Amino acid sequence: MELEMDNNFGIKDAVTYDVITASSDTVISDIADIMTKNDISSVVIEDEKVEGIVTTNNIISKVVSKNISPQDISAGMVMEKYVGINSDASLNEASSVMIKNNCKVLLVFEEEEFKGILTLTDIVRVSPELIEIFVEQKNIDDKNFHDDANYSNDYDENLDEGVCENCGVYGQLDERDGQFLCSECIDDDLDS
Repeated sequence: MELEMDNNFGIKDAVTYDVITASSDTVISDIADIMTKNDISSVVIEDEKVEGIVTTNNIISKVVSKNISPQDISAGMVMEKYVGINSDASLNEASSVMIKNNCKVLLVFEEEEFKGILTLTDIVRVSPELIEIFVEQKNIDDKNFHDDANYSNDYDENLDEGVCENCGVYGQLDERDGQFLCSECIDDDLDS
C-alpha cells in the first residue's frame, strides 16, 4: 500500500503545537466544556508527563452511554492510551501508524518531550492525496467485514467518507446540490 507522492511532507508541516491539556483529576463535565469552548474533539491528559487522551468518543462510550454523571468521573478514569510518533516522521508514516492502530489522533514527540498533536484532519489538510491510503484501508476492512459471516451492515450505504467540500473536515459525507458535505455544513445550510 505504498503511495507515490511528489511532496512527502513531514509531520512538522501539519502538527498542532498549541495543544489543550488537562490533568487526570479533571472531571468529564469540565473536559466536555473545554472541548465545546475550543471546538476540539480531544484533550491530552498530562500530569507530570503525558498520561493519555480523552476524546468525544471516550465520553460518549464510557460516560454518556452508561448514564454516568459527568461530574462524578474524572479524565483519568476514561482516558485511553495515546499513540505517539516522532516529530521527524513523514505524513505518510503517520498515516500508516493511524491505520495500524485504528486511531485518528497521534501525539507528537521530539525525543521524550511532548510537542503537539496530529489528527487525520491535519494530514488531509496538508496532504490530501494521503486520503487514498485511508480509503484503500477502509475498502480492505469493508471487504473483511463482508467476508465475515457474523457481519451485519447497520449504516447508511448512501453516506461516503471524505473531505467536506465546504469546510474541509474529514468525515461522513452526503451529497447536497452536487457537493459532498458533512452533516454540520448541511445543517448550517438548512438553518440559513
